[in-house]
Amino acid sequence: MPTVLFSFKRLANGRIMFHGTMADAKHMAEADLKTHAGGCQDFGPAFRAGDTIEFAREVTYLPQFDGDEIEEWLDGLLNDELPDAEDEIIDLEPEL
Repeated sequence: MPTVLFSFKRLANGRIMFHGTMADAKHMAEADLKTHAGGCQDFGPAFRAGDTIEFAREVTYLPQFDGDEIEEWLDGLLNDELPDAEDEIIDLEPEL
């Protein structure tokens, strides 16, 4: 099922930063996030230390890579207008 995977990190100033991936299946989103953590100097260390919170959300569809379509899709996601969405907090094992 199409999945959006968010990862949240607390910044030193107390604000929250997030990274995320969208993929056709949860395992694909997880793999993409782990790959990103391997190369991102800001996110990677926090991910490997277990200082991030991962949150997966199954969605009915993923938007095309188009600004207007992504904005419309995101509006629906934030307003919980996408049918059959399920929330799931997951525990990704960081690769050290």
